[in-house]
Amino acid sequence: MAQLIAKSPMFSLFFFAMCACVASAQDARIALFDRYNHASTYDDIKPLVSGTLAQQYAFVGLHDAQQLQRILTQQRLTSYRPRIVEIDDATSFLVLDNVTSTSSREPSRQAYVLAKGPTSDWTLANRLMADSVLKTLWTTRFTPTEFVQPSSCSIDGRDIKPQSALAIRQGNSIEITLYPFTFSQADLDYWRQVSGMPVNEAALAGSHFNDRQAVVCRLIVKLDKANQPSLLNVGFDEQTGAGTRSKLWQPSKADVSTLTLENGALALVTAGTFGADKDGIHWNVKIKVPVWEKGL
Repeated sequence: MAQLIAKSPMFSLFFFAMCACVASAQDARIALFDRYNHASTYDDIKPLVSGTLAQQYAFVGLHDAQQLQRILTQQRLTSYRPRIVEIDDATSFLVLDNVTSTSSREPSRQAYVLAKGPTSDWTLANRLMADSVLKTLWTTRFTPTEFVQPSSCSIDGRDIKPQSALAIRQGNSIEITLYPFTFSQADLDYWRQVSGMPVNEAALAGSHFNDRQAVVCRLIVKLDKANQPSLLNVGFDEQTGAGTRSKLWQPSKADVSTLTLENGALALVTAGTFGADKDGIHWNVKIKVPVWEKGL
């Protein structure tokens, strides 16, 4: 009889469901989000949150309880697939894939910063889009001087005099952006905040990223299955009062003399020209910069 039950398809499904429930119950962080997802009042939310989320809910909850209830109802998820991305003993991310919500608008993949307090209890400290997080900023400490990499790039006959470079990887692409300013601590703090890290607002006051830059040069590197890089495109982005203009070109292999990706740093030496002086791009780049991983 026991053998017949064990072979039953219904038993297999039941056993799988039980295992899934036990696995979820074993992780206090996932259980925490389940409580948060079913909360309907400020009193429900208050012990579950900290940091940025605590400040946001306190402001709304203390001023308009009904509005807070509407917010909680609108953002409630009806289904999701949770996974944990570990950072250190006191910090991790809860990433929610395959989400559906009670609202008609299809939500994007979400990520919550989980923080462990002095009593070892987890709280939800911030909410972000999973694809926007630069995980490398959470795991590695950088200094602004690492990104100060002068080079040469002229667009339509105008030299933008790049002074700094950022390299951000997403999937099998690394996008290097050359900025016409010297990278500062305020600029580094700007990106830390974008990734959900707690940053003093006063520290961001001097960031160049508070205002859009008129012109930046871009280089796009592709990685093959063996993680070997090759230069795919060069180009620029231009932001003006009339809108945004972007253009990319594909350089020849002879335009690249050095291109390596080792120990989380990209070394690139490349030079070339496409088009005429008044309708093209000329670049001469020699940089070695850390690569930030984007997305969870």
